[in-house]
Amino acid sequence: MTMPPYGQQPGYGQQPGYGQQPGYGQPYQGQPMYQQPYGQPAGQWGQAPQQPTPRSGSGLKWLAFGTAGVLSLGLLGGGALFAYSKINGGGPQPEEALPASAFAFAKLDLDPSADQKVDAFRFARKFPGAQDPLADMDEDGDLRKEIFEELQEDGEFEGVDYAQDVEPWLGQRVGVALLPGTDGGEPEVVMALASTDQDAATQGIGKLAGDGTYCSVQPEWVLCGEDQGVVDKAVNEAASAPLSEADGFSQDMSDLGEDGIATAWMDGTRAAELESVIGEDVTGSGQSQGRYAAALRFDGPTLELAGRVNDLPEGSVPAGDGTSIGKLPTSTLAAFSVAGLDESLRKAWPDIDKAARESLGDEWQEGLDDFTSETGLSVPEDVAKAVGSETTVALGPDADEPKVAFVSNGDRGLIDKVVGSTQGSPSGYSSGPVFEVKDAGDGRTVVATPSGYADEVAGGSGLGDSDAFKDAVPDADKAGTVAYADISKIVETFGSDMDDETRANLEPLSAVGFAMWGEGDQAEFTLRLTTK
Repeated sequence: MTMPPYGQQPGYGQQPGYGQQPGYGQPYQGQPMYQQPYGQPAGQWGQAPQQPTPRSGSGLKWLAFGTAGVLSLGLLGGGALFAYSKINGGGPQPEEALPASAFAFAKLDLDPSADQKVDAFRFARKFPGAQDPLADMDEDGDLRKEIFEELQEDGEFEGVDYAQDVEPWLGQRVGVALLPGTDGGEPEVVMALASTDQDAATQGIGKLAGDGTYCSVQPEWVLCGEDQGVVDKAVNEAASAPLSEADGFSQDMSDLGEDGIATAWMDGTRAAELESVIGEDVTGSGQSQGRYAAALRFDGPTLELAGRVNDLPEGSVPAGDGTSIGKLPTSTLAAFSVAGLDESLRKAWPDIDKAARESLGDEWQEGLDDFTSETGLSVPEDVAKAVGSETTVALGPDADEPKVAFVSNGDRGLIDKVVGSTQGSPSGYSSGPVFEVKDAGDGRTVVATPSGYADEVAGGSGLGDSDAFKDAVPDADKAGTVAYADISKIVETFGSDMDDETRANLEPLSAVGFAMWGEGDQAEFTLRLTTK
């Protein structure tokens, strides 16, 4: 059944003609959809509904219940994320209730697979901030209630009773879809809330939804949005063509693997087509092609964000044959390494130069001229040769004096020119730190500060064989881009400058690592947070 905005009254004494359908939408069971004011039981169409008490806010205010609510609790400090629920998983998914016309989708799943729940519990219990909440929770606890009460303490959902208005019907999953706007207008947002009781949802959704929100109550889902026609159309389209069966979406989800606790997807090509409508970069990356998928999930004692991009332009994915980050010493605090930076710079330079000139004007050219004059290097060709095809930046563990190293297989002569220009340059570069240059073997050069750190990096090794690194970056051997930070060493080095609570909640962590690789028209990445 389709509902008018919260707080809106139909004309007194008017009844919808039974058997008559609105322009869009039918329940999944094929029955007609009737308009009903929130909170009014069926069969009272001829009576004036009670005017609800106005609440602050408008639109899809309850979106916070499914998203910001979880964030407000926190993965680390809010207790066992999945210790509350029975170990069952499975069941209907929001992508089954949303239409294939969606170009972007996000899902929060409070009832993932059994192994995800177990891993989540083990992960959370490592942190002191989770100990008290965990003590009061078991596998039959209700995280929905925890989230709801947290939001109520922040002033949301005033006058809503969880036991009476929410618990009887609200399920464990929520999905949000971005749909193309009507007649080329701005994109529309439709949310799908899992429902366990259609009648109870009909009674309770009016109190949970914000002003100006339309909802269609279905047997297993409640779809809501800010326009009745959009919601009805979404219900109608999903009945025959759900997002779950769309070719691109289903392929991307299959490639991605297990959903985990949260999943996001976007068709970048279709999203970019809307840039003229909304006036901004929809993808957030300037990338106008490809489909993006990502999942937040647990892997044993590790929290992992895994992602995949399909249908990228041919040649846009750098080959990932590994980087030189593993050759750094085991003492390394943090590092970033990328393969093929020289070629990437050459390919990207026209766009970089164009954007810089549009933003900086003559100042950009003046800066390029000064750089060429001081270093003797041309841009971008000599710079590309200097950074090389294996480029790494590393930080060493020292709380008193920053240790920074640049490692490259680039042209040694050009590297010496750059370093020389920083020592005694008339433009003021000389006021910076003093860099040492050392040969690291295998055609690699180390440029580092302070004195002695170049020797440490050039002569050290073993980072790639350490357990902390391998757990955080298991795909380093095939990745073209790798980032790594040893959180344990960071705490050891800088812990004295941290407050007791921060240090206590960081100490269970081991490391964080990022890796990205690809081939042809697809790329993959992982971001992993590991524990001891």
